[in-house]
Amino acid sequence: MKHNQLARRALWLLQRAHRRRSVRKLKAARRAFENVLELMSPHHPDRPACLSNLSTALRLQYEWMSDTTALDRLVEVNELITQDLSEDHPQRNIHRHNLRNIVAELVTGPRRPGLLARAVPLAREAAADPAHRAVFLEALIACLDELFEHTEDAVVMLELIALDRERLASVPDDDPEAGALLGDLGASLRTLALLRGQPEDLAEAVAVGRQAVERCPSDHEHRATCLTLLCNSLHALFVHQDRSMETLLESVAVGRQAVAAAPAGHPHRSSSLNGLGIALRTLFEETRDLDALHEAVRVCREAVAKVGPDDARRARYLGNLSAVDQELFKRTGDRQAILEAVAASREAVELSPGDTPQRANRLSDLGNALHILSGDLYVASPDDGSAPTEAPGAADGAPRIGGVPALREAVRVARAAVAAGPRDDADRGGRLSNLSVAARTLFELTGDTAVLEEAVQAARNGVAAATADTTTRATALVALVRALARCPAEPDVLREMHGLCAELATAATTPRSRVIAHLHLGRAAMSADPPEAGTALAAYEKAIAWLPEIAPRHLLRPDREYGLGELAGLPAEAASAALHLGRPEHALLLLEHARGLLLREGMGGRDDLGELRRADPEAAEEFVRLRDLLNASDQAGADLFHGNRGNPGNPRKPRDSGSVPAAARHSGRAQRHRELAERWESLLDRVRALPGLGGFLLPPTIESLRRRPAGGPVVLVNASPFRCDALILTSGSPVRALRLDCDYLELRERARDFQRLPLAAPHTSTDPSRPDEARLLVHLAWLWDRIGRPVLAELGLLSPSPVPAGEAPRIWWCPIGVAAFLPLHAAGRHIDAAPDSASTVMDHVVSSYTSTVHALPPDDARRATGAGTPGRDTLLIVEVSEAPGAPSLPGARFEADRLAELVPDSTVLSGARATRDAVLGALPGHGVAHFACHAVTDPRSPSLNRLLLHDHTSAPLTAIELSALNVPHGTLAYLSACETAKSNERLADEAVHIATAFQLAGYRHVVGTLWPVGDSAAGRVADDFYTGLAPSSGSGSFDSDHAARILHRAVHALREDVPDEPSRWAAHIHLGP
Repeated sequence: MKHNQLARRALWLLQRAHRRRSVRKLKAARRAFENVLELMSPHHPDRPACLSNLSTALRLQYEWMSDTTALDRLVEVNELITQDLSEDHPQRNIHRHNLRNIVAELVTGPRRPGLLARAVPLAREAAADPAHRAVFLEALIACLDELFEHTEDAVVMLELIALDRERLASVPDDDPEAGALLGDLGASLRTLALLRGQPEDLAEAVAVGRQAVERCPSDHEHRATCLTLLCNSLHALFVHQDRSMETLLESVAVGRQAVAAAPAGHPHRSSSLNGLGIALRTLFEETRDLDALHEAVRVCREAVAKVGPDDARRARYLGNLSAVDQELFKRTGDRQAILEAVAASREAVELSPGDTPQRANRLSDLGNALHILSGDLYVASPDDGSAPTEAPGAADGAPRIGGVPALREAVRVARAAVAAGPRDDADRGGRLSNLSVAARTLFELTGDTAVLEEAVQAARNGVAAATADTTTRATALVALVRALARCPAEPDVLREMHGLCAELATAATTPRSRVIAHLHLGRAAMSADPPEAGTALAAYEKAIAWLPEIAPRHLLRPDREYGLGELAGLPAEAASAALHLGRPEHALLLLEHARGLLLREGMGGRDDLGELRRADPEAAEEFVRLRDLLNASDQAGADLFHGNRGNPGNPRKPRDSGSVPAAARHSGRAQRHRELAERWESLLDRVRALPGLGGFLLPPTIESLRRRPAGGPVVLVNASPFRCDALILTSGSPVRALRLDCDYLELRERARDFQRLPLAAPHTSTDPSRPDEARLLVHLAWLWDRIGRPVLAELGLLSPSPVPAGEAPRIWWCPIGVAAFLPLHAAGRHIDAAPDSASTVMDHVVSSYTSTVHALPPDDARRATGAGTPGRDTLLIVEVSEAPGAPSLPGARFEADRLAELVPDSTVLSGARATRDAVLGALPGHGVAHFACHAVTDPRSPSLNRLLLHDHTSAPLTAIELSALNVPHGTLAYLSACETAKSNERLADEAVHIATAFQLAGYRHVVGTLWPVGDSAAGRVADDFYTGLAPSSGSGSFDSDHAARILHRAVHALREDVPDEPSRWAAHIHLGP
């Protein structure tokens, strides 16, 4: 009888709780009913009534308190009720109805795997009743959809597709809901295609998706969803089957339509944003279009912001945001992006329970983010056999983060990702590749051979797990090549690498992957003992042949720079392989074909334009017009990059808020640039079909290169991890190779030291007792011993005593790779040699620099040009001593005043008058330009190096904008500013800096600086230079073609006064013929 009293007590508590909405009494009632059940036998006649009352208490507890544990128990209790009642019991149907209501609650309420496992069979049973099938079909579909999210079972998806087809068949063709139902079917077909890999599933998914969009009215609430599903299917078709850029571009376009159809507040906006973000990320990966990447980050951020922590989609959206943030950091160095990527990936992992298939991929994403984060402290993977070095400090002064701790965590997480996924998972190959990359990088930082072995094995497993001819397999192949390249170069290793590269040459992958793989094969072959130079040379030649595809003309300039920067070292290594085989002329051709691609493009066929005008004047005019349009488009792309990086006057203040209209404009700019590039390529094909113009704008031939060194020898200083050489080109003679007795790592470290030395601050005095001057002198002496003296001796240009400046022969230096940061013209023992011993380069020759041999005009062009053209050598002086946000330059005003005194007819733009528009407008009308101002180098994108004019914070004058100018009668640009002839290591072979920008604009001669120069030194050199340049004061006629010799004389004179202060006299260099 005790249970009867307890049951009455429990019922009284339940009634009181319901009347007063008392949570305390409700909890007490539930406990009381649970106790009654424990006291009752399983067959007690009051048991069904007690279970029914407990069911009511549990439902109220769930509704009032959102207690999901109550919902768990509610399902169990209702199952017990139906089990206890006979088929013909009058209450059984009531409780079956309760179970159906619970199914609906499971579909619309919080998702829990335990509840879902019960909900699916209940939903199937409910839908099996013909009288209620239409009502419960939606519930069954929703339950199966949730079940698939947790299992990714193809059998479940097949059942879903059958139900989608049944549901679609039940509505008339003209029903407005038909479009939405077609969209659901298309989404299921796309998912099945990704599971089974059968092309017909994906083809039907796209076809059904198109029907869904056609049949869904433009004002229907599901229009955005239909567009999003078509966007996703098109994206899958591109990635997994046809690789057609047309398909990818349609995916992006449809994705943008979906977002437009889902304005703020629309229930499906988040899914539309996510779908567009995925398509844009792929567009960036394929084209390196920075516009697409920035738009992808923006839409993925908004997608995440639109879903709460309980939304099942949040983890997926966070993973997509992390992926685009990782790309943004790698592309632009945006440190906030990589921190956001790591945080997003961590949350995505937390939201993915251990029993879900997605957890493995989200762990892998987190490992990737941590791996990239580790590179914020170290310049990982230098790929030249040396240890990684500490990265320079952040531009904003913030401490670097990441390093070995982040990398070790990345490896641990990558291992967990591999362990978490099933062995037959289609994504297993990708996860193994990620583990290989992280482990290889950890080896590079620590030298731990065990992790290198793990990297190799993981990559091998990744190749084995990946389906043939897929991007996943190609990624695994590249990972394996790079891991093997770190192993001792044994014959079996090289054979394996060769086979992998052979597969990559025809695999479904990007040109970048092919180039990187062949680059590493070449390195491994050259590292063998003895070097397998033939294998290496063949690999390097293939990599160089693919270079134009790495930086195609349809990409905006910053994107092309980034692609080429990833391959730093390739030209020098390829030349080393050719030299090892005794082929110096071939080495020269490889250097000319693999370097200066952007420079050759920017020069725009100036050497051949005369021939084109004679052959086809209309084509020549179209050529010039398209070239100028593309250059202007490049500038617009650089402005976008600059804006996304921040305001130069205030790096923390963004210039673009990332609004939807701005993103649309950016995308439109990229599309217009692509269209211009297509017209450009079509025109080049037409021009090359003309008689005698088959090589128009193609890499130079050895015959054309032999015509270049008319005024003296050209010396290419080539340094690679395998050997260091000087290639010597003289007019009419075979190319000579001189093996240099210097260690590459030492040369590289000295080159980097020149960049690190805090030499003279601009327009300040120096102290000759400073250690920096002593170090600089040591470096210059080393350059003399290892490079300068051997080269001059080989050329027969060494003499026992210094040669007078007016009689010294000319020489052109063309440094390759890191050698570009060496002041070869100043090499010598300037203070520790005997008097008149002629122990410096300056004592024997007049030095000039050229970025490539082909950049020098041929002999006949020099003779035709002659001296400066009278009346066109007017001088423009630009002086900005007080640039906003920059230190004052008191010497700049004095320097400008002195030049104006020397040349009274000059035009002066000073102070507030020296704006970007004013300067750009004045340059074409002046054959000589002199700048006395600050200059700023951009370490990530040297095309954004800029001169600081009065309005530089709002209108920066960048190198890329200068290079787009057309100054046909430009003779000389003198840049009395900091580091105007300095690029960065990644793009040293492209010579992207302010000085070459003036050359591209049309100035034949440019004077620039390798580092900041002190106040008095800058003024002294400029004064002496212009005094020599315009011997007849005030005549306005300049002897520009002797600019190199005049600069040599001015620098030589300053060195005689302060030989122990090379920071003052060794920075100025001459570029040009």
